[in-house]
Amino acid sequence: MGRIQRAGDRQRVVTAGTVLAVTLPLSACMPDALTGRGSSTATVERNDTVSPMSSGAYTRHSTTVNDIERTWGVYTPDRGDTDRTSMPVVLVVHGTGDTGDGIRSGIGEDLEREADEHGFVIAYIDGHENNWNECRAEGEWAAKEKDLDDVGLMRHVVDRIHHDLGADTVDVSRTFAVGFSSGGHMVQRLAYEAPDLVTGIASVNANVPADDNNACTDSGEPVPAIFIQGREDPMNPFDGGEVVVGSGFFAESRGEVRSAHDSAEWFAQRNGLAAEASSSPIRDGDAEITTWDGEFRVRLVALDHSGHSFPTTTGRWGNTGGARYDGPGAIWEFFAER
Repeated sequence: MGRIQRAGDRQRVVTAGTVLAVTLPLSACMPDALTGRGSSTATVERNDTVSPMSSGAYTRHSTTVNDIERTWGVYTPDRGDTDRTSMPVVLVVHGTGDTGDGIRSGIGEDLEREADEHGFVIAYIDGHENNWNECRAEGEWAAKEKDLDDVGLMRHVVDRIHHDLGADTVDVSRTFAVGFSSGGHMVQRLAYEAPDLVTGIASVNANVPADDNNACTDSGEPVPAIFIQGREDPMNPFDGGEVVVGSGFFAESRGEVRSAHDSAEWFAQRNGLAAEASSSPIRDGDAEITTWDGEFRVRLVALDHSGHSFPTTTGRWGNTGGARYDGPGAIWEFFAER
């Protein structure tokens, strides 16, 4: 599949001031009504200047839901005057301690290059106090303690994109979600509880919780999923086990998760696929790719020399001594099959 690039191979030269650097905190996992949650209003702060990293337009949006302001940014590629095909939507969900703009500064150059080439709109969504009400039963944080309707928020974001851009520009019936770490657990929740919203999900460095650590109710409706997992991830253990965020006195358990392989296999079975992978793993440089094929396929990309980061060809989230893997390209390639 040709998605690997090692450090030093075709590294992009970037002049000072043209991109935003990202430094993740230590704790970081380096219609207008929401059903049953009250009413919301929406405002938009427009910034239609060209992004320094991409050729399209980036706008910031906000809404108030249950007296809490929620925010997100939308990247719309410049399609020129000829291509008028309605574009899919990709929701991007950051990890613990991060923001939508934070994950954009890490993967935006790579992901928006895919959006420019293939035509899709991207929404970078901000969690409440930098986190999500996702499915893990263990751990304490504000979004979870307040039992926020983050699934409803995602629906609202998609509705606003449809309202603002129109059906001629976007095809919200093809909405995908990409999540990193805690955001990966949030997009898993979308698959469980909003299979009518998402056409496929990508979970990066977020293994499926063990049964006794999963507080969500799964509809069982199949949703295609791709998992990208680093073999050297110190937080999300590749072989399964306890997820620990922070260290020393500040260490916090977020419960047990399945191994990377067991996560993909479990998801394949929930999608009605055979437990056994469709074929032997394919080696692509430092990536080992396993696919459970079918209408609602599942794919696992196990990446050597990669820790708790979102792999990109530019390697902007560290990983400078390891492989360069085109995570955004592999994800869109998977989504485009739908």
